[in-house]
Amino acid sequence: MIRKHIISYALLLLSAGGNAQDALFSLYQYTPTYMNPAFIGTGKNNLRLSAVTKVQWFNLYKPFKYFSGGADFSIYDDNQRNVLNMGLLVNHSNKGYLKNTGINAIVGRSFGTRNTDCSNWFLSLALQGGIGFNRVNPDKFVFIDQLDQTGITGNASQVDLFQTYGNKTYFDFGGGFLLAFSNFMVGGAAHHINKPNLSFNGKPEDGKLPMKVTGHVSYRLDKENITLKPSFFMQLQGKSSVFSLGTLIDYYDLPVELGLWYRNAANLNSNSAFCIGVTWKWGEAKTVTSRTMEYSNRIGISYDADIVKPSLNTSHGSIELGVQRDVIINDNNYCPTSSSGVCNYRFPWEFF
Repeated sequence: MIRKHIISYALLLLSAGGNAQDALFSLYQYTPTYMNPAFIGTGKNNLRLSAVTKVQWFNLYKPFKYFSGGADFSIYDDNQRNVLNMGLLVNHSNKGYLKNTGINAIVGRSFGTRNTDCSNWFLSLALQGGIGFNRVNPDKFVFIDQLDQTGITGNASQVDLFQTYGNKTYFDFGGGFLLAFSNFMVGGAAHHINKPNLSFNGKPEDGKLPMKVTGHVSYRLDKENITLKPSFFMQLQGKSSVFSLGTLIDYYDLPVELGLWYRNAANLNSNSAFCIGVTWKWGEAKTVTSRTMEYSNRIGISYDADIVKPSLNTSHGSIELGVQRDVIINDNNYCPTSSSGVCNYRFPWEFF
């Protein structure tokens, strides 16, 4: 137990020494607007509810915990042309002594969807803005007066380190685009464009949150009994660069989708991993594209097995859990699909 304490606090020191970094989710399809705000309003129905939670290095005394969840909604006119997309995204992380919560509103619009003259492309643009809260939890620290020759005593510390500086509030902005054409989908996003200062004492030195730039490419390949959905993701933030490569495997005859991924995270505590996930789907969707039957609910779990471990040999990897529901909320079934038949392009949700 003492060894786990020491490892946990060593990881906290590692995280404090560099710039803040956003969480990396393997179940990206359960929080699409977290990866790219332009996914707003691109669900199979009007309203999409989604959430994912992650426990990183879960066997340690104080593992890192992440959560992202939200809702996005699309509005269409009588000709099924998109008028407005709106969404709310809430992110939360608990990394030892640091807690961070972000509440973001997203607005955007989609082009290429209409009742007649169905286009062979789908374009979505979105802007994101919100407020973030950075907080210190002194209870996660171990001070010198809480240690003796046998280790941690368990007594309360008399050190009053964060009496003045313990909370930080900041504004945050971002945006993105998404383009689907035939069996391809490409997108890009920029988060923290204003590089908000997260320093608790107001000093900007090493306190700015670096801008995160994300790029992604996906392809859909329909086979006789399965659909393959290979994707490539690239993320740059500060001194860190992360790429993920893999595929989703969707079965026609079973309500199951598998995911296989490799992630390489350079300069992010060398956190590279193989990822495997499984999704269970149920509840036939009320609105479909007539290609195949779709499901309105799904739940998934994934496991990340560390390859290059972050300065320790006791990490057992990370676990994620995601849930999602698509809902039709009006009688006219306005949604991103053509009532005149099957369009000759893919909608973004079909790549998930």
